[in-house]
Amino acid sequence: MTRLKAGRYKNSRVMNKRKEGFEGLPLELVEEAPVGIFLCDEKGNFLYINKTFALIFGFKDAKELKDSCQSLYHLLGPIEFNRVWEKLRAHHQVHALEFFIEKKGGEPLWLCLTAKVISIRFQRLVEGFITDITEKKETAQLLERTQLQWRMLIEQAGDAFFIHDYEGRILEVNQRACDTLGYSREELLKMTIDDIDIEAQKKKHKTVFWSRLNPGQYVTFEGIHKRKDGSTYPVEVTLGRVDFGGKSLLLSITRDISKRKAVENELKRAYEEIKKLKERLELENIYLREEIETRFSNNEFIGESPAIKRVLKLAEKVAKEDTCVLIIGETGTGKELLARLIHNMSPRKERPMIVVNCAALPPTLIEAELFGVEKGAYTGAIKSRTGRFEAANGSTLFLDEIGELPLELQAKLLRVLEQKEFERIGSSRTLSVDVRIIAATNQDLTQLVREKRFRADLYFRLSVFPIYIPPLRERKEDIPLLIWHFVNLFNRTMGKRIVHIPESTIKKLMDYPWPGNVRELRNVIERAMILSEGTTLTVEDLTSSETSQQQSDLLNLSQVEKEHILRVLTQTNWKVSGKGGAAEILGLKESTLRAKMKKLGIRRPSSRNT
Repeated sequence: MTRLKAGRYKNSRVMNKRKEGFEGLPLELVEEAPVGIFLCDEKGNFLYINKTFALIFGFKDAKELKDSCQSLYHLLGPIEFNRVWEKLRAHHQVHALEFFIEKKGGEPLWLCLTAKVISIRFQRLVEGFITDITEKKETAQLLERTQLQWRMLIEQAGDAFFIHDYEGRILEVNQRACDTLGYSREELLKMTIDDIDIEAQKKKHKTVFWSRLNPGQYVTFEGIHKRKDGSTYPVEVTLGRVDFGGKSLLLSITRDISKRKAVENELKRAYEEIKKLKERLELENIYLREEIETRFSNNEFIGESPAIKRVLKLAEKVAKEDTCVLIIGETGTGKELLARLIHNMSPRKERPMIVVNCAALPPTLIEAELFGVEKGAYTGAIKSRTGRFEAANGSTLFLDEIGELPLELQAKLLRVLEQKEFERIGSSRTLSVDVRIIAATNQDLTQLVREKRFRADLYFRLSVFPIYIPPLRERKEDIPLLIWHFVNLFNRTMGKRIVHIPESTIKKLMDYPWPGNVRELRNVIERAMILSEGTTLTVEDLTSSETSQQQSDLLNLSQVEKEHILRVLTQTNWKVSGKGGAAEILGLKESTLRAKMKKLGIRRPSSRNT
C-alpha cells in the first residue's frame, strides 16, 4: 500500500516525523476518509489536507483548494479562525466546535471541528478533523421550528393539552392546562392523569380507552377533573394515540364543559316542566270535556223555593272569594252542580274545575291521585304522574265526599290548605300551588270529629263557609219545576213530544220521599219517558206506598235510606251496577252505593256476589 510521504509537503522532515497522526496509515484510507483531515502550522498554513476536506468546502480536490487559499485563516475567515486558535492556545485542543461559514459558491455550510496542538522536532503544529453537519443542523433547525410552531399552536389553543404515557405519567402540558387546574407546569410534570381525572380509575379508562387506540385514532368521552384547590368541573376529553420514535404516547385534549352542562341541566329542567305541563294539559282536557258535557246537559240548579233561593244567594256571594266552601247535603241533592255553579261565577272560571271523589278511590291510591307520584316511588310507578292539586293550580278543586278521606291524608291536605305547598310521593321537592277548595259531604262531619274519624282542625278549615242543600222532600214545591225541566230535556235528547203530565202523576211524585233526591227523580223521569207512548207522561207505581210513607215519617233518615235501598236491590235481584242496576235506579255512582251498603250494614242474603 502506498504510504503518506513527506515529499508531498513543503516541510518533509516534519511529515516524516509525524508519528501520532498519519504515519503508517494507507494513503487511500486517509484520502477517502469520510471526514476532512488537515495538518497546519501554528499560523494555520496548510501542510496537508485530504480530498474530503476539499470537497466539504466546495472544491474538487486538495490542489484546487490550495490554489485558492493556502491557510485555514482564509478558508474559515478571521472571526471563526481566531475563535478556534484562541481555544487551542488556551487548552491545546478543541472538541466538536460548531460554526457556520459559506462554501466556495456561497452556499451555507455548518462545520464541526475537532483539533489539537502537537509538537514535532520542537515545532508546534495543529492537526484536526472537520465534519460537514449542514444536513444534521438543518434537520435540527427544522425540528426546532416545528416544535416551536407546535408549542405556539397548543399554547394558543383554548383547550388544555396533556401528553402522557400508558402508565398515566404526564410528560408535557400547555399553559391552558396549568391555568385551568391551578398547578404550575413543574407540578403537573410530577403528577399522573389519575391525580387530575377522578374518574380515570373508577371508569377504567386504561382498559376501556387507552389500550384500544391505534395510531391516528381518537375517542371522545366525558370526565371530571379536580383542581388544585379541590374543586371539580366537568370536561370533554378527546384522547388520541401518537407515536414518537417507536414509542407510543397518548395526547389528551380536554375542554371545560361547565357552561354546556349548565345549559343541558337547564334544558332538562325545562323539559321536565314541559312534560309536567303536557300531563297537566292532558288532565285539563279530560276535565274540560267533563265541564263541557256538564254545562251543555242543562243540569241547571232548578228551584223557586225559599230554601233554594237562599242556597243560590250564598253561592253567588262566596263565588268571588277564594274562601273554602263546605257543601253539605244528602246524596243526589246536587252538591257537585252547586260547586260548578260557584266555580263558574268565580275569577277562576277560565280553567276547568278538577273533581275528586274521595269515596270512589281506594285509600292506597287516593294520595297518589291527589298529590302525584314520582317515577320509581314504588313498584309499578314506571313514570311520573301529575296529581289533581297540580292540575287544579290556578283553578278550583272539588273534593266530593270529603268525609271518606283517610285520616292519615287529612294532615297532608291541611298543610296544602294552610301553606299551599306539598310534595309528590317519592319526591323531596316542594311544589307550590294556588288552588281554591270546595268540599262536599253527605255525612255529619261534627259527629266524625267526635268519633276521631275526622280531624277537628281540618273540619274548621274546610267549614269556613258552609252551604246546606236541603233534600228534595224538604222543598216539595220545586218538584213540579224539576219534573218539567227533565221532561223538556229528554224531549230534546230522545226526540219525544211529551206535553201533558196528569195531576195524579205530579201528586204521586210529590208524595214520594225521594231518598235519592234530584238524581233519583231524574232517573225516574228518564225511565218514564222511555216507557211513555204518545204525548202524555206515564209513571209506573213507585216502590213506596201511602202506608210505607206514613211509616217512614216515624223512621230516621238512615232507616228510610236503608229500607229504600233494600227495596230497590230486591227489585233488581241484587244487581248493583250496569244497565237497570240499583245504582242506576237510585241515581248513585256504583262506588257510592256500595259505600252506603257497607255503612248501613246491607248484605245480600245469599252467598253469591253482587
